[in-house]
Amino acid sequence: MIAIHHVSKTFVTGKTKIQALDDVTLTINKGEVFGVIGYSGAGKSTLIRCINLLERPTSGSIFVDGTDLLKLKHKKLRQMRRKIGMIFQGYNLLETANVYDNIAIPLKLEGVPKQVIRTRAEKYLEVVGLQDRMHAFPGQLSGGQKQRVAIARALAHEPEVLLSDEATSALDPNTTESILELLLKVNKELGITVFLITHEMNVIQRICDRVAVMEKGRIVEQGPVLDIFARPEKALTRQFVRNESRFRIPAPLLQELKSTGKLVHLTFIGESAKDPALATLARRFDVLPSIIAGGIDQLKQESIGNLLVHLKGNPDQIREATNYLKAEQIIVEEVAD
Repeated sequence: MIAIHHVSKTFVTGKTKIQALDDVTLTINKGEVFGVIGYSGAGKSTLIRCINLLERPTSGSIFVDGTDLLKLKHKKLRQMRRKIGMIFQGYNLLETANVYDNIAIPLKLEGVPKQVIRTRAEKYLEVVGLQDRMHAFPGQLSGGQKQRVAIARALAHEPEVLLSDEATSALDPNTTESILELLLKVNKELGITVFLITHEMNVIQRICDRVAVMEKGRIVEQGPVLDIFARPEKALTRQFVRNESRFRIPAPLLQELKSTGKLVHLTFIGESAKDPALATLARRFDVLPSIIAGGIDQLKQESIGNLLVHLKGNPDQIREATNYLKAEQIIVEEVAD
């Protein structure tokens, strides 16, 4: 559906060069929700703007449905862009136009017939749950409602791809959840491929099928969300997955725990979460497990449990106990610091 091949982007300001993207290669499959996560300055916004050529790459290729956008003339490019809708963090609504006109005006500029505009506006306002706010102005709407209008406006062009540029980062948690539910609905019921960028891991875990992690303009890790959550390989990815207060331990306590046993991070997926594995350790191996912290994360199609556990006992028994946990399909990682 979307193929990004060796894309780089360099910004030049005077004598200064900034490498925003560095040899990025990604493939986004038709019908999936693909997320890119990274800290500020990682290159996420530049990447998403390259997909519809709001930013032109310095080098590389962008293919949509097999067509290289960088080789298209202006007219053909404008036609291809109609397949790619986009929503922004700042909504980008016309404050002097009501909800209906915010959707209708871009369609009028494309030459869409008046009756078709009416039909589409009504249809997609119903999809986003704002059919009763058609004549309201942006100043009369909440942040979540404004974002819903922006989504309806993008859908009214009937795109095949919807790009989401930090669309939930300015919203409160409850509103964020409602917008994520809407994006899932758009993906599932309308069959629209969704490509989003975010710095919020909860957005990735909630709706994405696959994820790529960006740092300094490069993709450092990518794969199915479950794999990335369960087995993060890179230090940056582990920061996103486990950078939570529930897993932070004061240094003095951490050293004390490590001096009296082994501190391990356990990840439970699917069937492994149903067995009383920790209770078995005390009976079978004479190892005393103490849960220090933990929780359950709900991914799009699976739940994943994480526990920080202190294992107290002699080293040989602890080694046998951790081997047992691994045999039970529990992911075991020793906490080094």
